[in-house]
Amino acid sequence: METSRHISFAILTFTVVAAGTLLLEHTGFFADAFRTEILARVDAGDVVSVGEAVTARNVSASDKASAR
Repeated sequence: METSRHISFAILTFTVVAAGTLLLEHTGFFADAFRTEILARVDAGDVVSVGEAVTARNVSASDKASAR
């Protein structure tokens, strides 16, 4: 006699919910819910070069050493 395999109710529910969510996102219902846009502006004065960062770190280290 063959035994039938039972599908777990939790796995079946999760699969149906996940498939439904993906379908709704694909059709556009959740189009903006899973998407993030970063709206930022960078000015030329806000950009720090590697040389400036190293110089600032060295100055900071020498200030700490002289304070001791």
